[in-house]
Amino acid sequence: MTESEIPKEYNANEVEKKWMEKWNLSMYHFNWGEDTRPQYIIDTPPPYPTGNFHIGNALNWCYIDFVARYKRMRGYNVMFPQGWDCHGLP
Repeated sequence: MTESEIPKEYNANEVEKKWMEKWNLSMYHFNWGEDTRPQYIIDTPPPYPTGNFHIGNALNWCYIDFVARYKRMRGYNVMFPQGWDCHGLP
């Protein structure tokens, strides 16, 4: 199978394990002591739970996530912490 082919069967455990290892090793890890890459820190306000969840809630976080992913692809050491709502829930 070439890289562009889609497998006939999806082995979720295998795929998830592969990507979790990759993400834990590099992509979503911020290292305060690293000085080989420029730092890019995103300070986001915590989400506020008002009313029902709607597309606007997700859309506002998508914009910030797009920037974080773009900066990581450009070689930045990105810190993009998860926000907490006003009640201390993740």
